[in-house]
Amino acid sequence: MAGQTDRVSPELWVAQERLTELRRQQAAIRQRQGVVNESYSHGRFHLPPPSLSSHTTLQAVQEKIASLPPHLGWGSTNLTAVLRTPHPSPPTAPVPPDLETQPAQTSSERPSPTAVFKLYPDLALTMLRQNQTAAGRVWLLLRVLDEQGKGWIDEQGGRQALTGRQSPWRVCGWRQLRNLLRQGDGIFWQRSNGRIWLASLAKAAAALGVERLTQQPVAVPVAVLIQGLGVTRAHLYASFHSSRQQSGNGRPKPISRAALNDLCAVTPKTQRAYERQARVKTQQNLAVGQLATSEKKQEAAWNKGSASFEFVDHNGRQGKPGAAYVAWQLPNSYRGPHPKMARGRQKRINRELTDLFMQGMTGNGQQKVDQRCRLAQRYFRNGRLAAQALRHTAGEIYWYTPQSHGRAAFGRIWHVLAQPE
Repeated sequence: MAGQTDRVSPELWVAQERLTELRRQQAAIRQRQGVVNESYSHGRFHLPPPSLSSHTTLQAVQEKIASLPPHLGWGSTNLTAVLRTPHPSPPTAPVPPDLETQPAQTSSERPSPTAVFKLYPDLALTMLRQNQTAAGRVWLLLRVLDEQGKGWIDEQGGRQALTGRQSPWRVCGWRQLRNLLRQGDGIFWQRSNGRIWLASLAKAAAALGVERLTQQPVAVPVAVLIQGLGVTRAHLYASFHSSRQQSGNGRPKPISRAALNDLCAVTPKTQRAYERQARVKTQQNLAVGQLATSEKKQEAAWNKGSASFEFVDHNGRQGKPGAAYVAWQLPNSYRGPHPKMARGRQKRINRELTDLFMQGMTGNGQQKVDQRCRLAQRYFRNGRLAAQALRHTAGEIYWYTPQSHGRAAFGRIWHVLAQPE
């Protein structure tokens, strides 16, 4: 019995020799791959130093391993995975791209002349007032380039689109774009993980201090965004006049240069330049008061200054032909070049703005601007509305009747009502 126990069977001896050879081949492979040899304590014999003949190559070793049975090492799965060359996996069907993980694709075509985007004049005037036009233009461009509406743009793709020399969307160089990205960070976007996460309309408006969107949005051509910055500023300014124009036979109400300066912080000289650039139509307005006497003319000169003059009604539209009246010049009316668009989500955006401001955000003076606009509502489309407003409004009230007379060669004539002395 003892002799039988100490004797090793031929099958076990062959298996042991095979395992030893496999360990030598493994050590040679790891040495060629630059992996440090490790000692194994799970075998019966210690691994001798690896020795390979000079004519032995890695390809020959791999071919020899491929001819071995599928399972190696007495159930050792790890050893089998190391020694065997992995077989190529069968081809699989192409997987559709995931919209949440693929980088945003930017268009390489020049924007169509008929392509427009929705612009809210309240937001446009705030950009002008806070000198955020350059960064705001980049924000508007990135929103246009985000055709799928993901809310983010790949930073490298956006950089190539806005700064590439061959890109039709180029607006500046990379250095200027880097400064603009830094300027608009936290207002128009946030950058992380190689992406530019675009702020929504509500969050951008709240960051700029716009408490409520009151004016109707207008359609502005996309092409004005890739022209000079002055052209973009001109159309942002003109969007206010486009939103104020009334439909049908309604006439735009007069508004002074001082009120426009309060709204957008643009001087009268620059306002005229923007109106020429954006092709804003200007309409002069004249107010005709009482019959001209020496006392009335002196009073008008005292109250109206150089804007007062004597108006002679040769055609008898105000009364007796040839009669003279005291008249003065009113602020101009303006008709913008952009068509109006549907309000759409404006009510929902205003609710989001209310929630954001209730969470602690504060405005930056828009209430003062809105109050100035309300005080300027002294112009009405007929005498009935003017008489109703005169009951609770101090000062002069103006009204205009298109059917009463045509357009004068030097302006449109308004009637005036005033509180009795």
